[in-house]
Amino acid sequence: MSDFHPETVALITGAASGIGLAIANRLLSDGITNLSLLDLPSPSLSALPEALTKNFPAARILALPTDVSQERDISSAISLTVAEFHRIDLSVHAAGIGGHGMVMDETSAMEKMVAVNLMGVWLCESMVVKQMLLQEERSLTTGLPYKTRGSIVNIGSLCGLSAARPAGATYVMTKHGVVGMTKADARDYGPKGIRINCICPGWIKTGMTAGLDTSGFTDQIISRVPLARWGASEEVAYLASFLLSDKASFITGSSYTVDGGLSVTV
Repeated sequence: MSDFHPETVALITGAASGIGLAIANRLLSDGITNLSLLDLPSPSLSALPEALTKNFPAARILALPTDVSQERDISSAISLTVAEFHRIDLSVHAAGIGGHGMVMDETSAMEKMVAVNLMGVWLCESMVVKQMLLQEERSLTTGLPYKTRGSIVNIGSLCGLSAARPAGATYVMTKHGVVGMTKADARDYGPKGIRINCICPGWIKTGMTAGLDTSGFTDQIISRVPLARWGASEEVAYLASFLLSDKASFITGSSYTVDGGLSVTV
């Protein structure tokens, strides 16, 4: 039996690369065929429907250019998703930006990171929850006698749980905010049948971290990881698929590290 209803609809932000793309591929592999994929306009995003349906011919893929820092973009993407698929059952908020930022830095740099990493997650979650509340509850695929309206996974960071990094005040602030929002919203919407969890990756190989993959950085940071290597986006995706599925039906408001054990060394 599949972990997901055959008509399940999943929405993913930051879906054109990195962790978001890995989660899209994982959900397709796990049997979901209706995907709405959001990211900034790019050739990579435009190519997603054709690229993904080569391996998953039954899939229906929407690729929607979306700036998650813009409320009108998110509203449009949600509307187009519902118009095409009639519902949203799962939502993953993986869009984010990195960079440095200290409390004395220019306000504009701070505002951009907050707009994408924190407000972008808040806007997406707000609109997805509103849509889920319009939908009927469904029985669990596990056969347990409970109901669900949907599941949300926010992608945070190890920086949202543990010690701050140098020159990273703004980034750390946004990721702590995502963890806090996850807890608060899980409490508010759990009684309505909506589960909300957060994944906090450590050092994962993505386009965002590509410039850090140097011998010097590895010596300083990765050498402290008990598993002694970088993580892969696919390793985050496995956990995301589980948390989204009905196998995680009693899990909500939690934040999980995927960090090779780095958090136990801090």
